[in-house]
Amino acid sequence: MEKLLKSVISLLILVRVLFLQISTKSASIYLTKDSDHYIVLSKDIEYFFFNDNLSNYWLSTFRLPGYPILLNIFSKILELKNIIYLNLIADLIVLYLVYKLLFIYFEKKYCYVGCILFLINTNVLISSSQIMTESFSTLFLFSSFYFYKIKKYLLSSIFISLLSIFKPLGVYLIVLYIILIIFEERKLTTKIIKISFIPICVIFSIYLNNFVQYETSFYSTSSYFHLQWLNEASESICKNGDFNNPIVSEPGYVFENWLQENELTTTSNSKILINKLKDDSSGQILDNFHCKAYSMVRSSVWNMFGIRRANWIGVGFNSITLNFIIYFSLIYVVIINSIFIISIYKSLKNKRINSYLIFTLFYILIISTLPFGNSRTRVLIEPLLIVIFIDSIKNVISNRLNKSNSSAS
Repeated sequence: MEKLLKSVISLLILVRVLFLQISTKSASIYLTKDSDHYIVLSKDIEYFFFNDNLSNYWLSTFRLPGYPILLNIFSKILELKNIIYLNLIADLIVLYLVYKLLFIYFEKKYCYVGCILFLINTNVLISSSQIMTESFSTLFLFSSFYFYKIKKYLLSSIFISLLSIFKPLGVYLIVLYIILIIFEERKLTTKIIKISFIPICVIFSIYLNNFVQYETSFYSTSSYFHLQWLNEASESICKNGDFNNPIVSEPGYVFENWLQENELTTTSNSKILINKLKDDSSGQILDNFHCKAYSMVRSSVWNMFGIRRANWIGVGFNSITLNFIIYFSLIYVVIINSIFIISIYKSLKNKRINSYLIFTLFYILIISTLPFGNSRTRVLIEPLLIVIFIDSIKNVISNRLNKSNSSAS
């Protein structure tokens, strides 16, 4: 059985390599709208991220420097299209960590099944074919959790720090890990310092650099931008009860309108623009609270059950292959997420919720603030959903075996 599962894993890795080869032949696959942002920023890191004389500074305040730096380094030795092979390396490391984490609790056959589930995950697969942050962000997020679980807090902190310069999640993660340590561990002070000191220094350096450049401190303007979008979307939902309008579905529409209303542009005085954005995003945070909740619930459903149909259509497969992938993706997310929901219900019923569920729920809550939802955001927690799935299935099998043994005796 184990030999067969290993063979399946090897075959699926080969299929992934072949898919990446196909992807490099089409810019419509490996390039997205956001890819262009990172590529532009990667051309001159010093100019975009360490320059207090930028005329149009919006892109460099919205995107963090981590991924542009990675592109800048590897674009010197790789063609742009071949950058996606770095995603493969990141995914294979995650695959190994999925195995290692499952092996702490389960027999090898369950570990191999978990690895297969990761490799057939179409959300992860399509993300790995794009010049985007998801593969590396997943690697950093899951690595931080893996090393937390094996009590290597310093290593966990390094991966939190790396994620903090790729996506604006660092502050949230520090808070989450401190909460988990308080509830799960002893000798709190030492462990909290180990897991938080390096990330705090990294995030503080970003705040400090931004203050030097823009005369106002912030981590990333994307946080304020998304809050602004949530405020406008929730107001629109309250008034019209409708998700299908540009204010709800398109963040750029909200931001451009706001700029015009305040007679600003992305080349306006940076301190004035960013401070106005901060005030605008925070000033309405408690308004239309019930509609914000409605928006967040809808976003969570979309984030967790979306299948990236538009991305797969862009690959150019024939209709039979495309339909197979879409239906397979739908079946996959329904099964995995149904087990996740059942696990939450059982944990609440038993009044015991483990760190896997807490971590995943916390992440879902954070990303639910983006109106309209985007299943790409789920990529970062796909490995955790697999671990929760394997745990639940193993418990079901064990319970049935125990019942069978009891009946037989």
